[in-house]
Formats: sequence, structure tokens, C-alpha cells
Amino acid sequence: MALFLTVSVHGAGATTLTLGTEYASTYKIAEPTYHPEPEISPELHEQCFKSSCVAKFVIKKDGQTSVSLLSSSGSQEVDDIALNTLRHWKFKPATLDGQAVDSSRKIKVEFEVE
Repeated sequence: MALFLTVSVHGAGATTLTLGTEYASTYKIAEPTYHPEPEISPELHEQCFKSSCVAKFVIKKDGQTSVSLLSSSGSQEVDDIALNTLRHWKFKPATLDGQAVDSSRKIKVEFEVE
């Protein structure tokens, strides 16, 4: 079984935002610090399938998270496995000029069971 997690973020972890000519800010995206892989049931291992879903994390500046699915894998069982696993993920909050801020991240989870 292979599991691929793709984070849909462009560029590096820090971005300098320039507003006008007198003010610039540095923004660092929230980074996963704990990201376990889903446990696939023996019944699903017997099936060969490939699917994916997209989840959205809301990460508070105190590190608390909530997650929801934006798109389905096409299987309620696979969606439930993905969502239950993603609920255990932990993030280092995003920062703006060194201060923690609320943010969100989209994560694409791809399943490939052979």
C-alpha cells in the first residue's frame, strides 16, 4: 500500500509581502509537525484502488485545528479513513512578522492500494 500526501502550497515556507514602499511583512505558512498515515482495513487491502480527496485545515494561532473534506474520494469508507486520520494531525501555526496567526491549508490525500 502506498499513500501519497500532497500539500497544495506554492513556493517556499516564507513569503515577504510588500505593501506600498514603507512596509514589508514576512509570512510563514503553518507547517505540519505530526502527520500520521491512515490505517487501511484488511478488507480494503484486498481491493486494488486509487483515489484522492482534498481536505481543508483551519489552524488557529494557538495550534488548535479543525478539518473538513472539500472533495470526496468517491468512497465514504475511504473519506472516513482520511478524515479520521487528518483529525490527528498537528501543526505549527502560521506566523506574520514572527507572531502566530490564524490560517488555513488545503491538503490533497491520494490513496493507492495495490
